[in-house]
Amino acid sequence: MKRSLVCIGLTILASAAAAQSSVQISGGLKVAVARGNGGTTVMDGQTGNRWAMNDLSSALIFSGKEDLGGGLRAGFELASFLRIDNGSSWADTGGPFWSRRSVVTLGGNFGEIYLGRSLTPQQLMALLSDPWYWDASAAQIGWQIQTANYTSTAYIRTNNTLGYVSPNMGGFTLSLAASAGEGTVSRDVGGSLTYSKGPLWLGVAYDQSHGFFNHATTDKVTTLVGAYDFGAVRPLLSYTRSRVNGVNYTGYSAALTAPAGANGLVKAQYSHLDDSDTSTAAKEALAKVAVGYQHSLSKRTSLFAHLSRAKADLRTATSTVEAGIEHAF
Repeated sequence: MKRSLVCIGLTILASAAAAQSSVQISGGLKVAVARGNGGTTVMDGQTGNRWAMNDLSSALIFSGKEDLGGGLRAGFELASFLRIDNGSSWADTGGPFWSRRSVVTLGGNFGEIYLGRSLTPQQLMALLSDPWYWDASAAQIGWQIQTANYTSTAYIRTNNTLGYVSPNMGGFTLSLAASAGEGTVSRDVGGSLTYSKGPLWLGVAYDQSHGFFNHATTDKVTTLVGAYDFGAVRPLLSYTRSRVNGVNYTGYSAALTAPAGANGLVKAQYSHLDDSDTSTAAKEALAKVAVGYQHSLSKRTSLFAHLSRAKADLRTATSTVEAGIEHAF
């Protein structure tokens, strides 16, 4: 009898918890067939002088939230990069399995606090000014240009991070983050302030640490972004100034997206970095152009095609054409 009462009690508690919480499995699968010309300019997503199938940052995401009452909520997100072209994950190359993001959160009217592994506020803001969202396509503007060679302690993310995102206050949102080095890497601190209202989006962000390569001096980066949706076209601009291992770098980009009919989206960008090879004293400025078209077959499935060309000083141009499919779930 006592055992039955205990079972009934646990069932009631489980039902109550289920009514106040939810867990979701989501993600995106994006893969393309690509051909490159084998140029010596290095850029993300290049294929060499051959046909290749490239995974473009596919992801598997587990997330959830719980209503704690009194306006409080708890949540989590566990996100992993996947390789649809060969079935592997980042963990297969020695990286963490939950490489994309792994956080637990506590939120309310005050905003949201998160703890774990995540993009820095500066990196996230820069990513949002790239029409391809750094999706590993050869067409993307890419983190190297938009962060001007700056890296955080875990490249573009930080581990052991305590972060805060404010509520929207008249269009303004403040994000702050600090990560503990735990005696292995340096401490990373930074933040961003964005303004989003109607068609206008503006932002400024800053980050500092000794970087992924643990430089002797403190590395610093500042990024400015802006976009305005005119309806027929939405231009996006970014400008970054960094100091990495005692050397200053500058990167900028001008991009746009434009709807094409009911289901189409055109993307284009020009970007520039004043020195793309930090391992040599010689300056190797990098210029990159890309165009793309995305056609939505449904709310979750799209076809796309991209053309891109990048040319660094002292190197031959790298050109890539790619076409593929994206499916969200």
